[in-house]
Amino acid sequence: MTAHTLSGRSTYGFVLTLTVCVLWGIFPIAAKSVLLETDPYTLNFYRFSLPSVILWMFLLRRRQLPSLWRGAQRPLLKRVLIASFLLIGNYIFFAFALGHITPSGAQVLIQAGTMMLLLSGVFLFGEQFSTRQWLGCLTFMAGLVSFFFYHILDMFDGFGSYAIGMGLMLLAAVTWAAYAILQKPLLDKISSAQILLVVFALGVVVFLPLADLSAVLSMSISALIGLSFCVLSTLVGTACFAEALAHWEASKISATLTTIPLFTLLFMQVLSRYPGFKISAEPISGLTIFGALLVVCGAGMVAIGKR
Repeated sequence: MTAHTLSGRSTYGFVLTLTVCVLWGIFPIAAKSVLLETDPYTLNFYRFSLPSVILWMFLLRRRQLPSLWRGAQRPLLKRVLIASFLLIGNYIFFAFALGHITPSGAQVLIQAGTMMLLLSGVFLFGEQFSTRQWLGCLTFMAGLVSFFFYHILDMFDGFGSYAIGMGLMLLAAVTWAAYAILQKPLLDKISSAQILLVVFALGVVVFLPLADLSAVLSMSISALIGLSFCVLSTLVGTACFAEALAHWEASKISATLTTIPLFTLLFMQVLSRYPGFKISAEPISGLTIFGALLVVCGAGMVAIGKR
């Protein structure tokens, strides 16, 4: 398979990647505001509904709708369905974890999924890590311990709500990494947009009987704005990420995306100063900031690779 040729518009690729960082940095804050007034199933149903319709129309116009139900495609369909359920599981665990953990903590801990994916290349596919990448792993782990140090100490007195949220977020990281591992070989036979269409459509079917569709009628204005942002960030963020890959190196995109927790920390600190803001921010200390920086630096060192 020939290597993908970049457009040469690296600045445009950087702007697209930065847009993804902003959207996904704000997302857990918006999702948390919605979850104050409804449940994770309702949030995910609306997150999947509009993107599935728009993506279906996009692929229909291009005549690229997947035809996985045909006899010869059934083995491929099974793998796509397994990958889809893993990603749906990621969405569920992430949303439930947000009910127990702060948005900043969520974004720091979900970076473990990226680390698991990168390490899978070593343990599953025989790839080689450079010394810098192994140092990046150690830096990442040190960052997690530093960021969650006080919460880890609290666990010795019993598993409270925050500890439950950390466990659920780690499950979200595991299911995302497993999805990405399964998706990688599928991309030789089906596009990422076609896989996402299956994911979104299947998600609508799964969440429809569990969601409270009438909840939007009683939501506050701030929750409705948050829900609208969650839906748009799912669609626009995914589109910007896919477009960025056409203009900028994947290693640089991956390294830039590791800064998302810093965006969440920044937005949380800014928004928490406004009267009436109901979401609790992660208590900021020197150790917390140091830990977040170590997580970002460690993940970036591993993502950039040997170059």
